[in-house]
Amino acid sequence: MKVEILGAYGGSTDTSFLTSFLIDDFLALDAGCLTQTLNLDGQVKVTDILISHTHLDHTLSLGFLVDNMFGLRDEPLKIWSGKAMIEAMQQHIFNEVIWPDFTQLPNAEEATMAFREVLPEITFSVRHLRITAVPVNHVVPCFAYFVASTETGGCILYTADTSTTDRVWQVANEIDRLDAVIVDCSFPNHMDDLAIASGHMTPAMLAADLKKLKRDCKIMIYHIKPMFEDQMIAELTALNIPNIDMGIQGKTYHF
Repeated sequence: MKVEILGAYGGSTDTSFLTSFLIDDFLALDAGCLTQTLNLDGQVKVTDILISHTHLDHTLSLGFLVDNMFGLRDEPLKIWSGKAMIEAMQQHIFNEVIWPDFTQLPNAEEATMAFREVLPEITFSVRHLRITAVPVNHVVPCFAYFVASTETGGCILYTADTSTTDRVWQVANEIDRLDAVIVDCSFPNHMDDLAIASGHMTPAMLAADLKKLKRDCKIMIYHIKPMFEDQMIAELTALNIPNIDMGIQGKTYHF
């Protein structure tokens, strides 16, 4: 299972791209920067997108990707997410005011985009990938996603945006195999009040939460705010978290 880290930051600059991960060329985890990091050939290969939640840094490129694909594919681009997230995207993005409703273009029978509802902790398949969503602790409804390959046996957990949480770590401890966790860490330690209020973590909060994880796996940090990156890397390094991987944007992993 190939996992490409297209964008991994909690803020946007010329070198810091918003959250998007690409699995085996066809499944995207969130849509912060898909059209900024994939050429048109790469975009056409994306057939399915998992949306963790509706905040702009995780959905920004979704409308542009669908627009680019108009007329270039025979099947609709499938957008997978929870009921509340789908309703929010329909109401606030694809509402014919901010952006066209591509579930009705060119017509309902030949739509360019289709929403697919995901239920918590009900595993479903997209090709050879088995996916399970688990709610996490953010300020809007938000799913973490476990993605496992039936071809390689590899499995990753993408926590999405979350503050201190419990259930996702319980599920992580129960499954047969877990190779890596892509986990939120957004603010430096002195901003813990803001991290809690906005549904994110600091390095110290993350270290405490990771004690709930009883697995030996890679810990991949995402969602660092670019303006605090140097400070946060220093704070994360000082914690001596085993198997930690920082600066993951642009890397490709195989599990």
